[in-house]
Amino acid sequence: MVHASNNKHLIKIFLAFVVPSVSAQLLSAIYTVVDGFFVGWGVGDAGLAAVGLAFPFTVFVTAVGAGIGVGGGALISISMGRGRKKLAERILGAMVALMAAASVLTAIGFTGVSKPLLSLYEVKDTAVANMSFLYAWILLVGSPAQVFTMGMLGAVRNDGFPRKAMYIMVSAFLVNIVLDWLWVIVFPFGVAGAAVATIVSQLVSAVFLSLHFLSGKSVVRLRKRALRFNAKLSKAIVGMGVSPFGVQVATALTMIMHNWQALAYGGDMGVAAYAVIGYIVPVGVMLEEGIAEGIQPLVSYYHGASLSARRRLTARMGIFFAVAVGLACSLLALALHRVVPGFFSMTGDAAAMAARGLLLSVPMYPFLGVAKVGASYFQSVGNLRNASFLTYGDPFVLLPFFLWTLPYFFGIDGVWMAMPFANAALAGIFMLMWRRESWRRIPLTATWL
Repeated sequence: MVHASNNKHLIKIFLAFVVPSVSAQLLSAIYTVVDGFFVGWGVGDAGLAAVGLAFPFTVFVTAVGAGIGVGGGALISISMGRGRKKLAERILGAMVALMAAASVLTAIGFTGVSKPLLSLYEVKDTAVANMSFLYAWILLVGSPAQVFTMGMLGAVRNDGFPRKAMYIMVSAFLVNIVLDWLWVIVFPFGVAGAAVATIVSQLVSAVFLSLHFLSGKSVVRLRKRALRFNAKLSKAIVGMGVSPFGVQVATALTMIMHNWQALAYGGDMGVAAYAVIGYIVPVGVMLEEGIAEGIQPLVSYYHGASLSARRRLTARMGIFFAVAVGLACSLLALALHRVVPGFFSMTGDAAAMAARGLLLSVPMYPFLGVAKVGASYFQSVGNLRNASFLTYGDPFVLLPFFLWTLPYFFGIDGVWMAMPFANAALAGIFMLMWRRESWRRIPLTATWL
């Protein structure tokens, strides 16, 4: 799958995995930008604010699928690296069983608590509050499509078909654009039309990703006898998926906390401004996440095959690539920060606030890339303590500290500055971990693998 005869060949393999992964993640991020474009065009600032408030809660569903997909995928790659194909097929079957169970639980559980959670914002505009609940409710009812898309995406990549996964995501993205235009502009269904368009496009990607393992062309086959709950395998998948699950949860918590502070220091205008920032910033975040997920199959495979030099070289290439992409994203966003609000049909003081928010937020990208790749590396080799700290340390420790401290001194500007400060601190922590890890031998993830 990923055998390399020399370092030049390893770089070629690295790009073969990372570029499709980055492309697929970029499309996932643009999903929300497309929604924002059409909602801003068809509904206005109130629609943007409503989607911005609701979207973070729906990310928890994505987190469930990502945890299963990346966690199980890492175990598949480690098993293949050790030459244990039958075990990899059992892991795939356990992943599908977990996704089915998680789909039911998320659809039922999250829809029941969505309205109380959204009411915590204490939004005064009734129209915004109602649209926010409607958008969240539709996405949560359709959560099985999101769970299977994220879960099977990780499985297809780790099966050695990152380019095929990218093509499927491109197709779903095009479906989303057409349906957004149809159900928000041509037929003015508002935020409900945008939500349904997202669910239908994700259903398309979930079906085609799943068909990969039923077509007879996959390396790891989906066997009927393996489609059952396995407590031991499920525990291992969940354990390996703690970090990727946390990556998505961190995104959701980041949005929720920023919405809260933007409302506190900027009022309804602050929430609308953050809605624009919340559409643009995740594009760079997903690019960095694409690099992190792209190296995961390689790092896991080399770890399973006990090729430590290739494992570390892959990680170093990932860090270098992530920093380069982060710098490019920061420079591009800085150059276009005054133009972006107009893309979402935003004008006046709200547009000025959104532009300044982008100016102060986007220097975070190079630091974010280091932290993302670092968390993925440790997760890929089964060092769950370091991976979890890098993943959960941001939303539970560093970001809240800066998000509640900086606005005290700088007002609404402090809300936008919190992300660069938190990610710079996290990148520094990873570098200390990396230096310490280089002196230690990493054991295999579990004795039964």
